[in-house]
Amino acid sequence: MNNALDSSVLSIIVSAGIVAKVILAVLIICSIACWAIIFYKIAVFKRAEAANRRFLSIIMASHALRDVKTAVITANEGPAWGLSKHVLETLDPYFDWDKGVLLSRDNHPPLSGLERILRSSIQNEMDYYEKAVHFLATVGNTAPFVGLFGTVWGIMNSFRAIGLQESANIAVVAPGIAEALIATAAGLAAAIPAVVAYNFFVNRLRRLEVQLEIFSAELIALIEEAYRKCLTEKGIEAA
Repeated sequence: MNNALDSSVLSIIVSAGIVAKVILAVLIICSIACWAIIFYKIAVFKRAEAANRRFLSIIMASHALRDVKTAVITANEGPAWGLSKHVLETLDPYFDWDKGVLLSRDNHPPLSGLERILRSSIQNEMDYYEKAVHFLATVGNTAPFVGLFGTVWGIMNSFRAIGLQESANIAVVAPGIAEALIATAAGLAAAIPAVVAYNFFVNRLRRLEVQLEIFSAELIALIEEAYRKCLTEKGIEAA
C-alpha cells in the first residue's frame, strides 16, 4: 500500500505542469538548504558553548587580568575568547603582561573606551553567529505562500479542465486538486522546520549575547582592578 501511495505521489509530480514543477523544485531546494543550515548551526552553537564553558571556567577561577591574558594565549576558539583577545590586544601597549604592571606611569590604558570596544566586539561575535539564521525566517515566512501559489494554480487547472471537458466528475478534477495539495504540503514541509529552528536559534543567540555582556562587565572590572593595582604600586592615585 505504501509503495502504491509513493508511486501515486511520484506520478502526480511527474505529470504536473511546468509551473507546479518549478514551485516544487524551489520548495525542495529551500527545504534542503534549511536542513543543512540547521545541522550546521547546531554544530556551531555546540562548539561555541563548549569553548565558552572551558574559557570562562579558567577566567572565573583566576580573578586576575594576567591570567585572562594567559588563557587568551592558550585558547583559540569561542566567542568569549574572541572578545577577550580583541580587548587585551588593545591593552598590549599599556601593560607588561609578564610582570603585570603598567609600562609607563604616563601611558595609561583608554579605560573610557573599553566599553565601546567591548560592545563592538560583542556585535561582531553576534553577527558571526547570526549568519544564515535569518534565511530560516525567510523560508518560514515565504514557503507557505509559495505553496499557496501552487495550490491556486492547481485549482485553476482543475476549473480549466472542467471547462474543457464540460464535466465536473472526479477524473477531471482530481489531477489539478492533487497537484494543488502537493504544493501546499511541500510549502508546509519547508516552512515548519524552518520556523521551529529559527525560534530555537534566536533563543540560543539571546543566551549567548547575555553571557557575553555579563562576561564583558566582569572583564572591565578585572581591567580596572589591575589598573588601580598598578597605580598603587607606582604610588599614583587613580583618577
